[in-house]
Amino acid sequence: MDEIDMKILDLLQNDAKLTAKTLGDRIALSQTPVYERIKKLERNGVIQKYVALLDPAKLGQNLVIFMNISLGEHRVGSREEVIDSLVSLSEVSELYQTSGRYDFLAKVRLNQIVEYRNFLVEKVAEIPNIKDIDSLIVLETIKYSTTLNLPVKVA
Repeated sequence: MDEIDMKILDLLQNDAKLTAKTLGDRIALSQTPVYERIKKLERNGVIQKYVALLDPAKLGQNLVIFMNISLGEHRVGSREEVIDSLVSLSEVSELYQTSGRYDFLAKVRLNQIVEYRNFLVEKVAEIPNIKDIDSLIVLETIKYSTTLNLPVKVA
């Protein structure tokens, strides 16, 4: 990837609806090479997909909880069972394996705290091999971004 690819990526991650012509106008390149570069970035997996970012509060998911999760056992297969179970829960929007005191960090979105209690009791408690959960309820989102910090910016 070169500087032109980085400029295209920078523009697209801020507005994925930009056309190849508009992108070309902004980086002083014609439409066809821009289109070909985008297709190559897609084929190579640099651009994974295009999405619409939704407002969680307007869709009844204004409560964010981060769950620090530790496992009881780390034997072969048991870790994967926990991962599969957590990934299958629609309330879990993000899941990370972490180092330190906890094994995983899960981000959960719901509407009310009672929904989280029910989620813990009815779904998470049913997953074998979860030893401990430390819940962190987000009081205020200070910064939220889906953009990656790229080395090249378009003026």
